[in-house]
Amino acid sequence: MEKNITPDTVISALASHTSATASDFPIDVFPAKLQRIVLELQTSCGFPIDYTASAMLAAISVATGNTHRVEVKRNWRESAIIYMAIVGRPGANKSHPLNFAMRPLVNADWKNNQEYQKQFHAYQEAIAMSRKERVNAGYNQFPKEPKRLRYLVSDVTQEGLSVIHSHNPRGLCLWVDELASWFKNFTRYNNGSEEQFWLSAFNGSTTMSDRKNSQNSIFIKCPFISVVGTIQKRLLTELANGERAANGFIDRILFAMTKTTAKPRWNEEEVREDLDRDWERILNRLLSVPCNLNENQEPQPIIIRFDNEAKKSLYAWQHRNAELCDSEMSVQPSAIAGIA
Repeated sequence: MEKNITPDTVISALASHTSATASDFPIDVFPAKLQRIVLELQTSCGFPIDYTASAMLAAISVATGNTHRVEVKRNWRESAIIYMAIVGRPGANKSHPLNFAMRPLVNADWKNNQEYQKQFHAYQEAIAMSRKERVNAGYNQFPKEPKRLRYLVSDVTQEGLSVIHSHNPRGLCLWVDELASWFKNFTRYNNGSEEQFWLSAFNGSTTMSDRKNSQNSIFIKCPFISVVGTIQKRLLTELANGERAANGFIDRILFAMTKTTAKPRWNEEEVREDLDRDWERILNRLLSVPCNLNENQEPQPIIIRFDNEAKKSLYAWQHRNAELCDSEMSVQPSAIAGIA
């Protein structure tokens, strides 16, 4: 008989599993330039390695977006979508590494918004004219309202998110500093359908949104929406409330936690002046990769395939992880297997 699963059981198992098996983030998998940035921020600012590296992964996820997919096997393709929770007590230096990692995307959104404001002003001028005046002024005879390009969203409804995504097929990231506000609002406008939306969105499943007071629908065949934010340890129990401990919701989240409980100490080490620029250059190179679209304006990701050596490494990792899940299932509820 399957054991009863309570939020406290799930969270205590997550904590015990983390303390038993976790180590510092394996930054050796990063290129040398990224490793240097992570280590310099730890030395000068006291940013925990786990937090900085995890936040960078989230930023890289949204910068990649729908430009690429990796093929595990024939017809089995995965995107770079990530749901990331940076976990720690208040004052554990959670938000600062995340702000650093996301800053190039904030800057890109700011520039895109400046351009959008110019285009929207021109659009308003054009629609205020007669058709003849538009032609004489050099405007399009039938001007189209401009679309704002962006990478980040915060407090947004499911419907609003679908509309924004339809204008940005490359993909988006929901960035909420306090991740609890994300899942606490799942029933703000309806009863449970938003949680189902996020379960499906993680898999890149086609989404459809019927707009209120309209006969039009938003149909996104290839969605890409990552999620990142911080959360306090004491709120993890709320994350596992309801069906989330059993329906695979919390299995989709990567939890970044540090082993140390000591509060970071300030020091006199200065942050290198060009450290921000180094990171921005790296991320901008990813942002400069075009997102290919077909004739229907649907993303056509470039498919990356594993060579034989990489595939062996992938399968070896999966086997080790499966053994870890099996060992957890022998002592914990089956829901823990997804976290392990």
